[in-house]
Amino acid sequence: MKLPKSESKTVEFKTAFNQDTIVSLVAFANADGGSVYVGVRDDGKVVGVSLAEESETAWVNEIKNKTAPAIVPEADRLVVDGKNVVRLYIAPLPVKPTSVQGRYYVRKGKANHLMSISELSDMYLRAMSSSWDAMPSNHSLEDISLEKVAAFAKRMNPDNPDDPMRILRKLSLFSGNRPTNACYLAFALDYCFETSFQVGRFKTGSHIIDDKAFNCDLLGEIDGIMAFIMKHLMGEIVITGKPQHDIRYDYPVDAIREIVLNMLVHRDYCNPHITNTIKIFDDHIEFTNAGGLPDGLTVEDILSDDYISSPRNPKLAALFRDAGLIEKYGSGIKRVLDSCKAHGGVRAYFEDHGNWFKVVLTKLNNALTDRLGEKLGEKLGKRLGKTRASILSVLQEEPSLSITRLAAKVGVSTTAIEKNITWLKSNGYLLRVGSARAGRWEVVGVGGRG
Repeated sequence: MKLPKSESKTVEFKTAFNQDTIVSLVAFANADGGSVYVGVRDDGKVVGVSLAEESETAWVNEIKNKTAPAIVPEADRLVVDGKNVVRLYIAPLPVKPTSVQGRYYVRKGKANHLMSISELSDMYLRAMSSSWDAMPSNHSLEDISLEKVAAFAKRMNPDNPDDPMRILRKLSLFSGNRPTNACYLAFALDYCFETSFQVGRFKTGSHIIDDKAFNCDLLGEIDGIMAFIMKHLMGEIVITGKPQHDIRYDYPVDAIREIVLNMLVHRDYCNPHITNTIKIFDDHIEFTNAGGLPDGLTVEDILSDDYISSPRNPKLAALFRDAGLIEKYGSGIKRVLDSCKAHGGVRAYFEDHGNWFKVVLTKLNNALTDRLGEKLGEKLGKRLGKTRASILSVLQEEPSLSITRLAAKVGVSTTAIEKNITWLKSNGYLLRVGSARAGRWEVVGVGGRG
């Protein structure tokens, strides 16, 4: 058996068997399964572990006693470079989730993530082949607008629309005599607390120029949200030779609409106190959605476009698909990226924060290096190269920028930003003042080392 070179979504290294080892096995069991190699450092260096004859048996018993439902991993003893290493392997649980001493974890990327109540609920319902949006709601038929259902039926079949009640039952939007959660969210008669959505135009983080709150049926929110956003976009007429000229906006409208649709379909509605928000600034738009990526997915997974989509709200996703609003599950991110690429002036960035997910559309600034030449001197710009020079230029004007926002402004990946910042710090051009969260960057090296 060959030792993996590095940690991954299904591999974890530990120098010794301890509570963290059990946490990793629980996280693997609640995701896609995985192996913990005991006797290996985080960087992959084999340090070995001292073993008695019954060590593995004792470890497995401890894991069994501390988990509920109990998990029993396979244990294999390996000899690598003359040192003992133990591989503990656990397959994904068929019925999830399991816990270690009352705490539930799931593997996301290379890390173990402590699950929230809504994530636990989602995982349990999926294990029962159900979902939150398919469960009966606390509302009755009187809270549903049959006129809105009739409009939806006509949208599905313009020539021969079905009767509203027949449509609801055909699409399994009734459970017993009660509408499902998906039914209520999509066709709510009046004010709907659960669909709270706020959109605003900001000059700064605290200076709001315009804002609007939405609390209605989801199918009705789409047009209202898009109308507010379009009001605050800048457009220019593009002469094409056609009878009607095209309008090019400063952001790709198709990408914005795709993001809004995904926010409505994939939102975590189990916690209605968390409101979806869109913040429009001069140079970027922030879309913040309640609920992180499901099923242990990472941003890297969705950007690679090599994953199986499992929507948090499959009934809502099916409704939006039947209404012709989305094409298929799991293709939204690719369409956003393709739309931004075709536009040419905007880049999209994605951030997963566990209980919420953020998309940032940022206008690209092609004059960064020119500004640097004006402020730090052409000689410095030539010495550092375009990317490093641009980083210093931006941080000189906005020293409190996060890595993600800095990457958006410079127009490179966050990985490239981190590597170049490390170089700029070690060569005396850049200094971090204060903590990682509340500190700032200080450009100090106009005469730094070359």
